[in-house]
Amino acid sequence: MLKAVKTALILSLVLVLTANLCFASEGVPDPDLQAGSSRQMMGQIETIIYGYVAKGGLIERLSKVEEDLFGRSLPGTIAERHAAILNFLETGTDEQPSMMFKLGVAEWVVDKRIRASEPAARRLEDLETNLTGASRAGNPIVMRVESLLATLVMDPVTAMPVTIPADTPMKFRFMDELSPAKSKAGDSVRLELTNDLIVNQTLVAPAGSLLLTEVRAVKRPGMFGVPGEVRLSFNELKPLGPQRPPVRVGEAAQNAIKEARRAGDRGEGAVIGAGAVSIAGAALLGPVGLVSGVFIRGNSIKIPAGSVTFVQTSGDCTVSGYPIPLSLQTSNSITTTPPRTAGSNLDDSSGYNPNKDTIIKGDVFNRNAYGEPTNSGTVNRSGGDFELPPEQSVN
Repeated sequence: MLKAVKTALILSLVLVLTANLCFASEGVPDPDLQAGSSRQMMGQIETIIYGYVAKGGLIERLSKVEEDLFGRSLPGTIAERHAAILNFLETGTDEQPSMMFKLGVAEWVVDKRIRASEPAARRLEDLETNLTGASRAGNPIVMRVESLLATLVMDPVTAMPVTIPADTPMKFRFMDELSPAKSKAGDSVRLELTNDLIVNQTLVAPAGSLLLTEVRAVKRPGMFGVPGEVRLSFNELKPLGPQRPPVRVGEAAQNAIKEARRAGDRGEGAVIGAGAVSIAGAALLGPVGLVSGVFIRGNSIKIPAGSVTFVQTSGDCTVSGYPIPLSLQTSNSITTTPPRTAGSNLDDSSGYNPNKDTIIKGDVFNRNAYGEPTNSGTVNRSGGDFELPPEQSVN
């Protein structure tokens, strides 16, 4: 019986991969994937799975990846196989979410957070060890993910499109210390989401999701008291699905930063945001044009790991999320509240709570779950039930 189930699973995976290969051969996939060389795509695949770029010939490395993932080699040219694997790992299809989407769901069900900065193989091995006491390393990775999900949830994991409203503030934590002595232009900076982002009972970005950030420029401190500078660019949120909502530092994020300071929530380091503030000798002068990042200046700049900051979505963005089944909707973090009636005080919540998730409920923009307007009139931004994050105050 078990063997038959495994065979059926392998056949279903082959069908999905074949569809991905057809997709790739027609030139339809993500243009960024198509633009990359075979060597770049191979490195991207290895980094997702193992956390490093392996050495050796492309064919040898590709065969190892396919064996580790599927237990077999794929048909097609090297370029087609690269594109199919990347789509399988990160994009998925309308019928099947990507493998990383499913792995994230499994982690969230167990720990209510994900380890997006870690490679897939390590995340999977830790999950198996925590649940069963032993890793199943040596078996195909995709079968191990499906086996975990079958243990954790009753129904197949699916993806549903939902719209994140514009100017939704989100709180992030610096995972590493940042300073001009250690950083250089082009470096990636690891920031993780501190709380779940949930839209209409659909998990969009679990705690642990990454904010794609890079060092735009670094200027070392000079002689005679010339201060050093670090410019950061906050680019995109990396949620469960393949979409990348753009972010910025605007009024909603600044209000959240001010509220966090008033509440004394400094994370494990400091609150990084707009307004002059002393941070280990650095004067934070505010966001770069209130658009995409922060500009830090000082003689001894150091942002400790654990420091927190806030950004907001740049505009309405439709993304793929995990529809949370009823069996998992018992957590306090996703308990719904009665809709507010007209004339009620929007600020009558319990105040700032750094442990509270960002929950968006209802048709706040008069749209359905697919982001489509439900009427042709003007969007009513006061309609629906939008449980504001505690970091944001609305008048």
